[in-house]
Amino acid sequence: MNRRMRAADPFLYLLGHRAAIERIAATPRAWLVGVLLVLSAGIARNYDHLDLLREPEWFIGPFAASLVSILFLFQFLLWPLKLHAVGGYWRQQGSFLTLAWLTAPCAWLYGIPVEKMTDIVTATKWNIGFLAVVALWRVAIVTRALAVLSEVPVRRILPLVLAPAALEMMVGSYFKSLSLIGIMGGVRLPPHTQLLKDATDFTATASFWVFLAAVLACCLTRGVASRPLHRSGGGGAKLGLWVGALALGFWVLVSFPDQLLVANRKRLEDLIRAGDYPAAAAFAAARTREDFPKHQEFPPRSAFRPILIDLLDALPADAPSWLRDEWSIKAGSPRGARER
Repeated sequence: MNRRMRAADPFLYLLGHRAAIERIAATPRAWLVGVLLVLSAGIARNYDHLDLLREPEWFIGPFAASLVSILFLFQFLLWPLKLHAVGGYWRQQGSFLTLAWLTAPCAWLYGIPVEKMTDIVTATKWNIGFLAVVALWRVAIVTRALAVLSEVPVRRILPLVLAPAALEMMVGSYFKSLSLIGIMGGVRLPPHTQLLKDATDFTATASFWVFLAAVLACCLTRGVASRPLHRSGGGGAKLGLWVGALALGFWVLVSFPDQLLVANRKRLEDLIRAGDYPAAAAFAAARTREDFPKHQEFPPRSAFRPILIDLLDALPADAPSWLRDEWSIKAGSPRGARER
């Protein structure tokens, strides 16, 4: 059987294609394809609100979070499936890591710029929907891949995947909900933030019940692995690497227009944070409102009224009216800066 990775395998894998799963498991360097796809997903998720050149969390976060999450998930699978009895620990964990990273294209959904297409509340609803689709899709893919490779029925694999995944989601949602409350400091939440908090609270509660049901199902189902999560006899990952590189290049090109705007916003924020208000005012005055992301709050946040007044005072006399109006309204002063 030819187990050389094919160009279509990263996409067939997302559909649960058995042969693609087998070829990926037999390709020693398939993890490199996963790395490229994780990077592409990081750009898709963050290109319209993070400066990709100056804010490295867009790629550090996904890799750090996935390593911790995947290690936790693998420990939960190791003993119930008795994977240690059919293959080496590190090689199987590496295969599981590859299988998880190759689900990254699911997150390309986040790259759809819904914030530019509709109002912020509707965009928030869409993004919550994307999150649900991506989460369920990834669970389905990983469950299918584990069932194919270990030759264990899906009814046994699914609760073993769901239990730790639901536990992670429950804990993460709980702390996310706390952070949303803390950010607002007791102030009434705006509609889109309230919607996000409600969705987070619902996720925490739903994850708790899914976790309990999954643990019960783990106890009621039986089955152990008869084969390891890796295969032998595979070839190189050249075609897969080309696919990953093209995907990464595509998202770099897509991100370029937005990155110019985000970079302007980041530069303005840095100047304000450094307290260099004359430079910040001059930087903003030399540009138009269209040179900054329209779907994000113009720096600084409305809560910083003293800073806004200082910025208004630093504006040159010939500053554009849009900028003076933007900061005046946020400062709560319809006429702008203090009398000179």
